[in-house]
Amino acid sequence: MKTVIALLSTIFLLAVPVTAHSKSVFVAKVPGVWRTPNGAAFLEFRSNPDLNRAWVSATLCDKYVTGDWAASQCKPYNSYKIRVAGLVYDRSLGAIRLGKHVCAWVEDGLVRPIFRQTGQCKLNIGAVRQDYTDGFDTYWRPMDVITIQLNDSPGR
Repeated sequence: MKTVIALLSTIFLLAVPVTAHSKSVFVAKVPGVWRTPNGAAFLEFRSNPDLNRAWVSATLCDKYVTGDWAASQCKPYNSYKIRVAGLVYDRSLGAIRLGKHVCAWVEDGLVRPIFRQTGQCKLNIGAVRQDYTDGFDTYWRPMDVITIQLNDSPGR
């Protein structure tokens, strides 16, 4: 009987296609920062447990030197704290959630909380061209678009 169940389970797994679905959620469009060849973009989930709020933190650097924050060019006006509709801090789970997706676990650290991303909500950044006009001429400027890629897998 166990062999028959194992055989039927194997046939079922082979016959049913396993596909992952993903959905992209817009976070923000911010002025572009030239990040090549040695710039960086730091995208993280952050929270305030006292207010049950969560947000996306984005720091964009023209130049980034690993291990030497003082030598890096991460200007304060290129740091953003972005509120995302539906992104909450769930105190009962100790997690940052967006709907049914757990984006990050929040753990107590020695000095401040530690945020561990789960992979269910991947933060992405991409550059686009935005045209604008002053009424006489048309200009363009680079903009960075930040999104969250929600990953669904079957059985959740």
